[in-house]
Amino acid sequence: MQTPEKLHILLISNMFPSKKDPLFGIFVKNFKTKLEELGVQFPSHALIRGKSGNPFRKFFIYLLHYLRILRAALGSNYDLIYVHYLMHHIPILWLLLTLKKKPLVVNVHGSDIVELPTSGFLWSVSQSIMRKIDLLIVPTTYFQHLVIARYPFLEQSKVFISPSGGIDAKRFFPTTREPGGPFVLGYVSRFIREKGWETFLDALELLLQSEPQYRAVIAGKGPDEEKIKKHLSEHKLGDRVDFLGLVPQKDLGQVYGRMDLFVFPSYRKAESLGLTGLEAMACGVPVVACESGGPMTYIREKQNGYLFEPQNAKDLYQKILQYRSIGSKEREHMRRECLETAKYFDDAAVAKRLYKRLEQLI
Repeated sequence: MQTPEKLHILLISNMFPSKKDPLFGIFVKNFKTKLEELGVQFPSHALIRGKSGNPFRKFFIYLLHYLRILRAALGSNYDLIYVHYLMHHIPILWLLLTLKKKPLVVNVHGSDIVELPTSGFLWSVSQSIMRKIDLLIVPTTYFQHLVIARYPFLEQSKVFISPSGGIDAKRFFPTTREPGGPFVLGYVSRFIREKGWETFLDALELLLQSEPQYRAVIAGKGPDEEKIKKHLSEHKLGDRVDFLGLVPQKDLGQVYGRMDLFVFPSYRKAESLGLTGLEAMACGVPVVACESGGPMTYIREKQNGYLFEPQNAKDLYQKILQYRSIGSKEREHMRRECLETAKYFDDAAVAKRLYKRLEQLI
């Protein structure tokens, strides 16, 4: 059996941080770092660092990416190939499968499965790839069921659950807040409609009726940023919402520490995990999330959070009130349950489980 020092991985990903885009594919970097701490080595890799930009530039970036993959794959200094994101690598994976002599592992994350057409050339090739890979990594049981429903020929033994790098306990941990402050809600996300920011802001407006002194924290970045700012201004919410914009990952723990309740209103089918919800729990903050996607796999109603109907601001509002109505002992119980849930997703523990499974392929 191989030892960690002898496990060499050819890493392939179309998402990896750069100086300009430090959060782009940060979970891939974290995945790599934690495995390296176990002694795993990455002598070869093919990575797209940072966002590609306009379609013309993107075409040439991917062309070079595929050439780097082919050159690295033809080498012999690795024990297995590990690919992040299926859809973006279908053309080159199809070629690699005709050449491969080493185990092939594919890690899917959400959109690369959900947004893949279920007919035509790409679908046909993806089926061929799924039949031949040695291991498929998915973030949650929710996504495991979704993938097997799409590819029913997949053997369950070839599908392994590993939650996207896990949570860094050195960055996300509970802190003590000063008593007597205002009730604080939080939202940390990419600013796109499907992430549910409209539902969150509508619930904030409803909350003015019963909780006029509340505060809210919003952090993130995305194409809808100006729409969010406009909504806050038009609905007179700006004076009670602290709009932080993009926050570096190293500072996010402090942001979660300001919150009493974290709101995760995303209704994307491709929401395969919901890592920000888990980061909040690691800081001892209960989560109220949309009853959709990955968060359903770790939120236990009234234990570590609440679930609400997708795109239903009134239901979200009611769940916020429900949390506000419980006593201090119940809140402390929920806080402890959040921390207990987060333990399973600790990045070191996640890396160890993944390493043991990869080791079985060698």
